Amino acid sequence: MKEVLLNQNQYFEVDKITNGSYHPLSGYMTEKEFYSVIDNYTLPNGNIFSIPIFLDISKEDANNLKINSKVKLLYGANIIGEILVESIFSCDKKKCAKKIYGTDDSIHPGVNAFYKTKEIFIGGRVTIKKKLIHELSNFELSPSQTRAIFKEKKWSTVAAFHTRNPPHCAHEWLQRMALESYDGLLIHPILGQKKPGDFLPMSVINGYQLLISQYYPLDRVILSALTIAGRYAGPREALFHALIRRNYGCTHIIIGRDHAGVNSYYGKYDSQNLCAKYETELGIKIIKYKEPYFCWTCKTITNEDKCLHILSKPESIEYISGSKIRSLLSNGLKPPHHVMRPEVVDAIYSKNMFVP
Repeated sequence: MKEVLLNQNQYFEVDKITNGSYHPLSGYMTEKEFYSVIDNYTLPNGNIFSIPIFLDISKEDANNLKINSKVKLLYGANIIGEILVESIFSCDKKKCAKKIYGTDDSIHPGVNAFYKTKEIFIGGRVTIKKKLIHELSNFELSPSQTRAIFKEKKWSTVAAFHTRNPPHCAHEWLQRMALESYDGLLIHPILGQKKPGDFLPMSVINGYQLLISQYYPLDRVILSALTIAGRYAGPREALFHALIRRNYGCTHIIIGRDHAGVNSYYGKYDSQNLCAKYETELGIKIIKYKEPYFCWTCKTITNEDKCLHILSKPESIEYISGSKIRSLLSNGLKPPHHVMRPEVVDAIYSKNMFVP
């Protein structure tokens, strides 16, 4: 049996395919599935799916493969599973990037990562033989585990909160808004491969553990890592994130300002609008809060639905973002108290906070 050596991101994908996170996928996408997803936002059978999930290999490795052959999947020195090869194909990456990311600009981190994938893609059913322990294993729950927890807690409504950053005060405001309306809250940061300058996984975990343990009702909030790569694909990726949270048993998901976006490639509320368009097909309700900000006149975190000063005194409005916080911290400056709780800053602050 032939072998394919996986990198960490690919190992995490195998894990998500086989534990139900990527349901209804049961393997890496075939050529037909790949193009159906990027062209139509659906699999060939009509099920909604927005992000292509493929296994890339070199031309040399592909020359040794045949359709319907089984290939061992290796991660490090471990055989962790196998794939039944059903499809071997390549694509015009520039054209596909334009469809997936809305741009073919190599400066875009998701596009850049896509261009760096190997020449040949293979698809087919995946089985996992061995689940490995990694640095985030103790912080990550599977879909079956979260569903069991929600059932045990008798939560009929559960809101998911997606993030890639430690908690700042604007995100805390969104989470508290959700706690006012829903039985439970799943805080579900993605902690797989990220772009340079993003927070490292343990910075995010440490920040949230501090916030939850000291400020949130412990019986209503669950924290779980989600080890998938950030693709920065904006609205299309927001659909994918909603689908995943449905699989984890959530009934609702907060889709925020420029969800899964980067720089200025996508509109402020494009992700909210696309998810709302496909809400029925997704099987999860979309929570569309307007962007929170700190109002120096109100002296609190609020948003345009609750504060008139965005129109009457726009100079009193201060937006809070993860990128601004990363910029402050990377320059040795601590965010002010109205931006991030000082205890959270202390919990995340270290020389090794960011992806190099």
